[in-house]
Amino acid sequence: MLLCVAGLLAAMRAPGAPTDQLPPPDTTDILNAVQLASGTGEVLPAPARPIRAGEYLKFSVRYGFISAGDAYLEVPEVKKYEGKPVFTLRARAESNKFFSTFYKVRNQVESYWDTTGHYSRRYYESRHEGGYTEQNEIKFDYDRGEAVYTKENQSFAIPDNCQDALSSFYFTRTQALPLGGSVVFDYHASHRSQPIEVRVLGRQKVDTPAGTFNCVVIEPILGAAGVFKNQGRLVIWLTDDDRRLPVMMKSKVTIGAISVVLTEMRPG
Repeated sequence: MLLCVAGLLAAMRAPGAPTDQLPPPDTTDILNAVQLASGTGEVLPAPARPIRAGEYLKFSVRYGFISAGDAYLEVPEVKKYEGKPVFTLRARAESNKFFSTFYKVRNQVESYWDTTGHYSRRYYESRHEGGYTEQNEIKFDYDRGEAVYTKENQSFAIPDNCQDALSSFYFTRTQALPLGGSVVFDYHASHRSQPIEVRVLGRQKVDTPAGTFNCVVIEPILGAAGVFKNQGRLVIWLTDDDRRLPVMMKSKVTIGAISVVLTEMRPG
């Protein structure tokens, strides 16, 4: 999801972008209304079945008061991949008509995620940002302990049962979440395997076009393999129930703050 939306961020700072029509950078704290955890030791239990085929989530991507486009998170089906059942996880982002006139974005990321072990088996991305296009595929071979980059014909060591840049978000939804604590798991992206930490910050009730939700607020700590490479932060609001659906995301980067807010949903 973050990789897809990064293309819309690029549109806002691309050559020819109408910067005089953009609002000034937002300097407010993106956590200013979050009820931070008080250290009580409360742990939200792991939900039994948060990820389901048919899940469809549509988001509005905005920079200040300016709409940049739409983003989507989908779980269209369960299928077989190399004889194993997997969820198809998909994230897309599309610039709207206004931004597409000078910098068209059509990004898609897809992960094949093992239905029982909850780890990545394949990762694919297709990026179309302005005049730039790129496609990449990673196959996770756990028998050999390798992530195989098919385009580059290169392999890199991986630990057992690791996550990719998209499945890491879905894996977090399956975990017990300690308020004020962290969840840590293995992650592979950009030729590197490393632990990723997801901090559980607190709670907040949020209003979105899709409804009002009681949420738990999390923040993945983005390392060298992250999209923003330590130059920003991402905060995610998940419903505080047995689905842990994402309803809002906010990122803080050099050019300001961008928000991704749920507008439509089909829970699957």
